[in-house]
Amino acid sequence: MLKDILGKSVLISLGSTDFSNVVKGEVIDVSETWLKVQTKKTLELIRVNAIVKISIAQK
Repeated sequence: MLKDILGKSVLISLGSTDFSNVVKGEVIDVSETWLKVQTKKTLELIRVNAIVKISIAQK
C-alpha cells in the first residue's frame, strides 16, 4: 500500500495524540520499514511503525 504514495506530495503525522510531529514533502523511496521523504529543507527518513496518518495532496 505504501508504494501507492511513491512520488506524491504527502503530509505525514507521527506519534500519538499527546505528542505528534508532522512532515510535509514528497515520498521519494519506500521500503518495508522506512519512507524517504524530501521536504523543502531536508531529506527525512521515517520509520513506518511511527506513522499515525498520511494525507495525500490533491493536484
